[in-house]
Amino acid sequence: IASCLVGSEMCIRDRNKYGQSFLVTVNTITQEMDMFKSEVTQSIDMLNGDINIGFLHSVGPTYLSDFLKTFNSQYPNIRVKLVQDHAKGLISKLENGDIDVAITMVAPASNSVCFIPLLQEQLFITLHSTHDLAQEQSLNIADLVNEQFILLKENFVLREQVDKIFHDHNINNVEINFESDETLTIASFVSAGLGISILPKLKNIQLPNLTQIPISNYKARRTIGLCYLTQADQLPIVKVTKESLLNYFSNYNEGKDYNNV
Repeated sequence: IASCLVGSEMCIRDRNKYGQSFLVTVNTITQEMDMFKSEVTQSIDMLNGDINIGFLHSVGPTYLSDFLKTFNSQYPNIRVKLVQDHAKGLISKLENGDIDVAITMVAPASNSVCFIPLLQEQLFITLHSTHDLAQEQSLNIADLVNEQFILLKENFVLREQVDKIFHDHNINNVEINFESDETLTIASFVSAGLGISILPKLKNIQLPNLTQIPISNYKARRTIGLCYLTQADQLPIVKVTKESLLNYFSNYNEGKDYNNV
């Protein structure tokens, strides 16, 4: 009988020992599950708010409209606010906190702003389809010395690129009929036969009588990139917007040949 009592005491002690160990394990798992649920809840809450996206006038109809359709379906709780401006204005708005990310042409020399190239766009001589040069496969800038141009205003980066094209071809007296703030306005004026221009590929813009011809013997391109403040990169709503834009443009580049006419 004594030996049975001793064995029972040992059995109870063993059960208590394993029971306590099991209880510690259960408590640990429960705590980890609570932490996980808390992190998921915080993540969802952080993806519920406003994101201000700045963009170039020429980017809106060509790229941004398609991106927003996909982004809104993936993140219905994020409210996207759009701000349109020229490249330098977008960088200023970004640094002032008026926008969270910018799709622009300027790569600022600043440690506080990151710039990630998204794609390169070829620039084309853009003219009315009945123009005498409209049937050419490519055109030299020297062929345009007597033409009347419709261009962006002088504070635009794309205008600076066009001016450099003229300078590189030793054309100093360009006749400019009109200067605009928007590429779409320029394209509509060219469509009306009021002059010619140098513009990126006019994708998703439905205007009649437009022809775009590549520039011969000259690499005329502009780089479109994503800008955001370095310190804002860890904010979930900024991070997911940035990653979505990078993914969208990566797929866009793989799926479309935007350099061909």
